[in-house]
Amino acid sequence: MRRAFTEAVDPEIIAEHSHQTVVYRTALRRLAGELKCEPTEDGVLSAREAFEPVVYANRLLKKSRTGLMILDHGFAGGEAMSPPEHSAAIEIPQREVVRLETAAEAVVASCESVVEWLMAVKELLMNAVDGGAVGVKSIAAYRAGLRLREPDPTRAEADFKDLRARAADGHSIRLEGEPLCHSLLLEAAQVCGELGVPLQIHCGFGDPDEDLALTNPLGLRRLFVEPRFDQLKVVLLHCYPFHREAAYLASVFPGVHMDLSLAIPLAAHDGARALNEALGLCPTSKILYATDATRFPEVYLVAAALYREALAGALGRLVDTGWLTPTEAVEAGRQVLSGNARRIYRLT
Repeated sequence: MRRAFTEAVDPEIIAEHSHQTVVYRTALRRLAGELKCEPTEDGVLSAREAFEPVVYANRLLKKSRTGLMILDHGFAGGEAMSPPEHSAAIEIPQREVVRLETAAEAVVASCESVVEWLMAVKELLMNAVDGGAVGVKSIAAYRAGLRLREPDPTRAEADFKDLRARAADGHSIRLEGEPLCHSLLLEAAQVCGELGVPLQIHCGFGDPDEDLALTNPLGLRRLFVEPRFDQLKVVLLHCYPFHREAAYLASVFPGVHMDLSLAIPLAAHDGARALNEALGLCPTSKILYATDATRFPEVYLVAAALYREALAGALGRLVDTGWLTPTEAVEAGRQVLSGNARRIYRLT
């Protein structure tokens, strides 16, 4: 259970320190209140085991007041439900975003060159959107960083040759490095603009396999200024501790939006502070609600509650200090919690 409330993967951090975080302590109390048990790990886990898993998941998801789930199934491991299983078991409506790097890895073995590979990815994305996907997500921050430069085609071709040889030998492959990852990101950005679906880009903190110094969204500037991306909508995910930079980008470039998702539960009271700071510059029409919850229904419940409380607190302070009227604050809350997502992802 501790793994659900930390981005750490080191066993020592998980065993010795993750349960000492503020968010973990409040999560235990909130879950115990919902499950009517003692606010301890043993108490919550015992109460959890008394439920049939699907019934339990639907109960907590409904209690989180989630109206629709936008899911990245490319993150799921072998222990997670498949997309059809998830759709059948979970009663809340669901839509898909395509995890770009995972999708691109799947077609490496069938392509002879980078150009052919990028064309295959383009066709894959077009088919996914035709099939109902509402967006595309990139984790280039993990694989190459976000200092987006023009890729070197010679290096990209050499890296692709190595990747393809590994796939041909039956080995698992991992797309990484600037030449291939940035070639892919630029291609996907153009395709998303043409298709009218947003491109989600992870920035800021996450798993420790990323170099946080390379995940500042300011490095993505060419996506916001080059004419070929004029129709592109970008949603910057997580952002923390670069939420001010993300707010700036959203305030000056039409296609940029942001969500704080993962920062709200994991950074606890500092996540709430980040939301308050983002509202200083980012238009309320450009901030999206998200939990970044995955695998564990408990995270949906806790993250949703913390986000609503953080948003209510931030907007309430703006009303108390005269920056917003109560009517304006209510409308801002509606935008952030659902209106902006409905518009940007073209949800009905």
